[in-house]
Amino acid sequence: MLFSQLLIANRHRIYGFIFSLVHNHQGAEDLMQEVSMVLWRKFDQFEEGTDFAAWAMSVARFCSLNWRRKQAKLPLALDDEDLMRLADDAMAVACEIDDRRDALQQCLPRLPQRCRKVVWARYQDEATVPEIAERNDLSVRSIYLLLEKAHGMLLDCIRERCNRASNPT
Repeated sequence: MLFSQLLIANRHRIYGFIFSLVHNHQGAEDLMQEVSMVLWRKFDQFEEGTDFAAWAMSVARFCSLNWRRKQAKLPLALDDEDLMRLADDAMAVACEIDDRRDALQQCLPRLPQRCRKVVWARYQDEATVPEIAERNDLSVRSIYLLLEKAHGMLLDCIRERCNRASNPT
């Protein structure tokens, strides 16, 4: 049960990581299946409470390298060393995105009600700015200004939280 939950929750991240290494949807799908099987077989080695996606991406990294070797006839522009550097960068970015997403979840409730309402309408409800303006009896410019204010406040809050997390004192 835990394995399935973790795999489903992190599937897009793992798939994106694999795709960044193979640049081929069919290959990435095949590798995702292979990685899932390897993860299942090795799940007893996973330490609960640690980052499942990071562990899965380290497995995916080696599976992708093996896949590349088997696909020798495919024209791939990167050698193995470059591919591993790319994998390191992709893994670091994926982990950073999760940290920022967590910070965003914590920062959203701190926005003033008016800004939060506009952000919610724009990004959760996917309403256009003119639709939001009409719903709230405000001008389009007012909505853009509220969004700009909200973006700035969220950016500052996310930076502060990420800096605090990376430099705890």
